[in-house]
Amino acid sequence: MGEERSRLSFLVGFGLALQFLTALPIKASFAWNEQSGKWSLRCYPLVGVILGSLLALQAYGLLHQQTVPLEMVAFYLVTFSVVFTGGLHLDGWMDCSDAFFSYRDRAKRLEIMKDPRTGAFGVLSVLFLLSWRTLFLYEVIKLNPEAAPFIFFAIPILSRISMGWMLVTAPLSREEGMAYSMRQMADRRLRFFYGVVALLLVGVAVLWHHSLLGGSLLLAMILFFLLSKRFFTVAFGGINGDTLGALTEGVESWLWMISWLLLCFVMG
Repeated sequence: MGEERSRLSFLVGFGLALQFLTALPIKASFAWNEQSGKWSLRCYPLVGVILGSLLALQAYGLLHQQTVPLEMVAFYLVTFSVVFTGGLHLDGWMDCSDAFFSYRDRAKRLEIMKDPRTGAFGVLSVLFLLSWRTLFLYEVIKLNPEAAPFIFFAIPILSRISMGWMLVTAPLSREEGMAYSMRQMADRRLRFFYGVVALLLVGVAVLWHHSLLGGSLLLAMILFFLLSKRFFTVAFGGINGDTLGALTEGVESWLWMISWLLLCFVMG
């Protein structure tokens, strides 16, 4: 009975994670309670595994076909990633940009983040974010098409791990909203769980013969996580749903830049 209840909690938590982090048309209604909430948080990296696997398989097929221009491959895979998530994290990125570049006090910034309208700074920031990511992605697949599938696999996982870590460890900007609700389901063991998943990813990198890439991407993610945690605390007084989305998008673009730097100047 205990195993069956645990299995059911996992399935419900996994369904909740898919509904929250993706645009997959899952119409079922899942109960949000202590057990399903905890499993939902544990499934964040698994959602990254699904997205990463889909991107890696498509990248492998398109790059080995050698008939599709690399520019089109890069643009398509960035588009696929955005469609898969429904643009949810990009919305958080734009809200954070509008709030931060308003140069108001914390209270006003948090009020701006609640505004459903998107301002000029949000539009400009997302254009730069996706443009630079597409450029770095294009350069990576051009420099090393053999390593590209692993990078496509790893980055979505690392970005979801960073989201989970941030949710568990950072102060909250307000005691309401999505991040607050999820924080109630989190416990300290989750940070170690995410750490184990990150180390398993490095193990996959070793088996994939990309140990330097895997280790470097993990360290780069940790650095970005620490800097972002400090930034969110100073700028907004802590984290909320928008900052978690912004973190996910920021980590992905940052890691694509790091991948390009590694392939261009270290492994080239």
